[in-house]
Amino acid sequence: MSRDRVHCVDCREPIPSDTRICPHCEAVQPSPLLDAGVVVAGVFAFVFGVILAVMTLGTTRLLGLVLIVIGFGLAVGGYTRYLDRQSGRQGR
Repeated sequence: MSRDRVHCVDCREPIPSDTRICPHCEAVQPSPLLDAGVVVAGVFAFVFGVILAVMTLGTTRLLGLVLIVIGFGLAVGGYTRYLDRQSGRQGR
């Protein structure tokens, strides 16, 4: 299999890396931009949550703490999903 081919997420057949719909099973292939968007949203939520938690009181502080947890989860989860997908493409 050449370097510009990846495996389909559903049927695991080799397909070109720029294909968005598998020609074998017609499954939609995930976009790498989605992972980047999740990580950016997570970092934004984390930073905004820190600002709210440090500079406010009461319910808004609680909202800031919730945003910190959600942002951390999105950032780490998006990055590990990216790493998993890269290792899957390399056949590891």
